Amino acid sequence: MYDYKAMLVFVTVVEQGAMQAAAEKLSMTPSAVTQTIKKLENQLKIKLLNRTTRKLSLTDAGNIFYQHIAHIQHSAENAVRSIEALRSEPVGELKVASVSGLIDSFLIKTFKNILDNHPEIRLNITFEDNPIDVSEQKFDILLRSGNITDDRTVARHLHNFEWVIVAHHDYIKRHGFPQNLSELEKLDWINYPNKGIKKLPIQLNRGRDTATFMPYYRITCNSLNAAKGLLLNGLGITKLPMKYIREHLESGELISLCSDWKLPKTPLYLVTPQRIQSEKVRVASQLIIDYFKNLT
Repeated sequence: MYDYKAMLVFVTVVEQGAMQAAAEKLSMTPSAVTQTIKKLENQLKIKLLNRTTRKLSLTDAGNIFYQHIAHIQHSAENAVRSIEALRSEPVGELKVASVSGLIDSFLIKTFKNILDNHPEIRLNITFEDNPIDVSEQKFDILLRSGNITDDRTVARHLHNFEWVIVAHHDYIKRHGFPQNLSELEKLDWINYPNKGIKKLPIQLNRGRDTATFMPYYRITCNSLNAAKGLLLNGLGITKLPMKYIREHLESGELISLCSDWKLPKTPLYLVTPQRIQSEKVRVASQLIIDYFKNLT
């Protein structure tokens, strides 16, 4: 096998026009450059350079050889520049996986900011409520709720979501306002299962008291957004993040049910692989972190 390092030295000598200049560019001694060229010529069994005290010139064989291998150095330099650009400039495809409904509910402005200010970034978003292996799936950023236990990742806490059980005022007009948890349990619940669990019980706290019940899930859908749409059309009741429906509560369109009982808050994390991060990941991560710092 031929010595590719020697080929790169040869290209540098040709383009610099002198052993000394090539040595300086390559951080080598002139004698080391000379020995490398001699070794390459011995491997090829042909002379590549005419050497005089004043200048170097290519032999016919050297010219042919140079024309064929010059692209190796140029391609390598371009590859290095591309890698350096990934570290220093936010470029390339940014793969983000999020729990359903989160990005389109909360982060549209953040990602618009990324795309507007960094035109070389391409955004690829996956909505997935089931567990994702960040290493195997090759996502750059995951936005996950609940506890993060994968020690191959770095998880940064973003926010604790406050949940509230709500119904549309038209639904309450038709079915009445529940006076206790027993009545609440029997209403038409909208279910949007996640993490592979089809039905989840409702867990509530009031001071030191706790209560758990399995609601009557009359409607099942596959996303938080779909559940909100069904809710706003008066088809049932469900639990949703307070931030997601605050304006509907304030307008009176939605009504909080059994508000003296509280649902556990859910932590949200920004998860990245344990590896040197590209600039696109660093920029996007910081924008997401800043967004949640200002979230009330």
